[in-house]
Amino acid sequence: MKKSKKWKFILVFVFLFSILTICKNVEANTINSISMDIYIDKEGSAIINEVWNCKTTKGTEVYHPYYNLGNSTIKDLTVSEENLKYSSLQYWSTTGTMADKSYKCGVNHVSNGVELCWGISSYGNHVYNIQYTITNFVSELIDSQMIYWTLIPKGFSNSIKDVRIKIHSDYYIPDTTDVWGYGKYGGTAYVYDGYIEFNSQSTLKSNEYMTILVKFPLGTFNTSNKIRNIFDYYHAMAEEGAVKYDDNHITSISSSVMIFSFLGVFFVLVIWRFLICNFFAIFQNNVPKKILISGIDRRIVRRAPYYREIPCDKDILRAYFIAGQYRLVKNKTDILGALLLKWIKEKKVKIEKRESKSLFRKYEVVFVLNKEGIIENSREDELFNMIYKASYDGVLEGKEFKRWCEKYNDRILSWFDNTIREYQLNLVKEGSIVVENVGNSLLFRKRNYYSTSKLTEEARQLSGLKKYIEDYTLINKREPIEVHLFEDYMIYAQMMGIAKKVSKRFKKVFPEMLEQSDFRTYENIFFVNSYIYRGISIARFSKAREESRRRARNYSSGGGGFSSGGGGRGSFGGGGSGGGFR
Repeated sequence: MKKSKKWKFILVFVFLFSILTICKNVEANTINSISMDIYIDKEGSAIINEVWNCKTTKGTEVYHPYYNLGNSTIKDLTVSEENLKYSSLQYWSTTGTMADKSYKCGVNHVSNGVELCWGISSYGNHVYNIQYTITNFVSELIDSQMIYWTLIPKGFSNSIKDVRIKIHSDYYIPDTTDVWGYGKYGGTAYVYDGYIEFNSQSTLKSNEYMTILVKFPLGTFNTSNKIRNIFDYYHAMAEEGAVKYDDNHITSISSSVMIFSFLGVFFVLVIWRFLICNFFAIFQNNVPKKILISGIDRRIVRRAPYYREIPCDKDILRAYFIAGQYRLVKNKTDILGALLLKWIKEKKVKIEKRESKSLFRKYEVVFVLNKEGIIENSREDELFNMIYKASYDGVLEGKEFKRWCEKYNDRILSWFDNTIREYQLNLVKEGSIVVENVGNSLLFRKRNYYSTSKLTEEARQLSGLKKYIEDYTLINKREPIEVHLFEDYMIYAQMMGIAKKVSKRFKKVFPEMLEQSDFRTYENIFFVNSYIYRGISIARFSKAREESRRRARNYSSGGGGFSSGGGGRGSFGGGGSGGGFR
């Protein structure tokens, strides 16, 4: 019995400890991402723009420290959030209250460096924009010039889910430039298209950091920061304790030969197919991957009068293509949210509140997908089937769409481009876009594309509809609107990227309107918009991460494209720990 009681006590203790840990994590501040755009001027100073995407739940300030500044100084700190610029304080007190620091920023000087600080004005989601200058960012050695800085130190109060750093200048940085990354095992550090990229590739833990070492030829920058030492001295110092990343994708010379042989054959086949397709394209109305319509006067379209009806024969994908050509949409992926609203109206999708599986939420909002019936438009049908597969069982819950988008990022992102190409071809075939061949070359004849009066008129109608929807609550404050037409307006508003703004206006003037529609509540429209945004954002991030790793594998200079775990000792900006929230 004593032994049994002992085990029961241990199990209860473990359970309570787990609950406390979970609660602590839920309450903790989080950093979703930090991006740094670093422009190096002719004198070798760095003008840095940082963006912190984070959620604050406690504390009074956020800070980014730099230690071991050497001959450098940090100046011109500014912080802003949603176009609201923070006031700058000459003296920063870390012991001040939240009210003292609200919408303020400043530099806290410590014994071995500085801390760039700004106040937490409120708890919740924030996107902070931070700008500052680091003088003498580039050092001139005896045999070369060098960047050797710890840009994200270890010891952050929280892990950072994603770090992306871009370094560029007026000087085009060649691919042969030697670049090394330290502190984050498996991160990518390489040169691409004239700039340096240094990305974490995964969550940067509190015991990890990001230090970069770059070697430039003498005379690259007109820096006055002279150091009487050679590059190999710093490189050897950086390599001390570094754990090299082991990329297992190519393991032997024989496998490399096989890969290059395969790529050679593939390249020949691609070229052959390209020539054949271009030859036959002369006799067909084929459309290239990206059409550029000549002679578009967007000013005429933007000056269009109000238009109250639904244009383009109510074909929303046709409207999507035309609106995109005339720049009436903010983001080409907004069509996904518009189609979801359309399917809700057509009873293909229903939004429901269901009991949550989480311990900390009573319910969660889900999409219930109706598989019965036929979606006549093939592009819509393909998208609906992708979303259904993401749900597994017809009920799209919580993070299911995000996970699916992360795993199948290329498939979901290519759907938008494929839809645009299909409607390009349709409009050429029906004569709404006129093709004109230019030049005498048989295989590589140039083709120009022109808008007809029919296409221009449809664009004017879309522009007029957009203005009418935006201004409806101003010009028709007391005039009711039919529910079915209101639903169509919300669908097209979502496609053109104005649904959130328009919904807020309608909610004030017609608070009961949504209850009569299939959308039920204005919150559901906000939910559709944010749900799609999160899924597409993770797809784009996942795609960018894959592309970053591909570039890193192809990079042959410096450290070979991937950063090492550890190393980077003696760098400027390093030699200490801290950062994040307090």
